[in-house]
Amino acid sequence: MIAQKKILEELARKDNKLKIILDNSKKCPFLLKPAIKEEILFYELAQSIVGQQISAKVADLIWKRITSFSDNKKDFLVFISQSRLKWAREQGLSSRKHEYIKLIAKKIVTKRLSLESVQNMSDSEAKDFLLELKGVGPWTSEMFLMFAYKRLDIFSIGDIALRRAISEIYQVDKDDQKKIISLARVWAPYRSIVCWYLWEYLGV
Repeated sequence: MIAQKKILEELARKDNKLKIILDNSKKCPFLLKPAIKEEILFYELAQSIVGQQISAKVADLIWKRITSFSDNKKDFLVFISQSRLKWAREQGLSSRKHEYIKLIAKKIVTKRLSLESVQNMSDSEAKDFLLELKGVGPWTSEMFLMFAYKRLDIFSIGDIALRRAISEIYQVDKDDQKKIISLARVWAPYRSIVCWYLWEYLGV
């Protein structure tokens, strides 16, 4: 793990207001080594797509249903690549989301897509690459880069919880995206880490 204490001290020096959220006793998962394997990356990406625009409770229920048919992540990748719409609908998954995750799974299985290759791309290249995938928008690509690849300098302006936390701490309008992006720029090259502590601050 990269020395978390030094990073938090650097962030606090750059932005004094961060002191109220940065807690070294809480270990940021983005500082751990990422697991760069196709089946693990697909599993995380599929979970993000399934959870789009529905409550966390409903997303968790659907996810548990669709993963219960596989013994491990490798099996899950192959299973989804061969899954039928009728089965997906029976688990509560929409036809569109099923189409998205099945297409990605099929491309990985047939070697037409490599999520592992993202590891060698810059942040901007990685975002562009992921946005080419059907069903992956800016928010999903940013969450994926943070949580799956452990990229340390990603900020998601589309995340409502982040904007709410920043609004509370800095007394800015949560819809003033230009101002919020400007505030976040100060946290580079550790914007992902600040995002994680902001979520912790809100308890989300």
